[in-house]
Amino acid sequence: MQEIEFFKSLFQKDPNISILNIDNGCKDIKIALEEIIDEVGGKLTYKKLEDINEDRFRLVAREFEYVVLSDILTDINNVDRLIKTCYHSLENSAQIIILSRKDKQDVYSLLDICDRNDFRASNQIDIFEEYNVVVAKKMHMWGNGL
Repeated sequence: MQEIEFFKSLFQKDPNISILNIDNGCKDIKIALEEIIDEVGGKLTYKKLEDINEDRFRLVAREFEYVVLSDILTDINNVDRLIKTCYHSLENSAQIIILSRKDKQDVYSLLDICDRNDFRASNQIDIFEEYNVVVAKKMHMWGNGL
């Protein structure tokens, strides 16, 4: 339970926070995000991996303060396309949080994905025993800019 509380501390709990969670079975993460939303109000947009059609996946520009990808990257055909879509859906100075099972994907590949898709200040955060966690920031006027 301490792990989940530490995970929840990654979020600045502002009123009307907007979070996108694309999930591949991480129930504890979804519950933690729901608790954050319940605490401060706001909106959680939740999508299961199997409900996403990669070729038609679209998001509104600058809609979210956080995008949380829960163990999905190894099951996506075009990771960069998904990450770019998420990038454009984030407000300026917003964050992406990527979780990936340690036995499926190493942390360096996650950091590389963030870097090549213009996320900055990428950091590994050691929270969970079985998941790598990487947090990165969309910076206004860097790389893809808006």
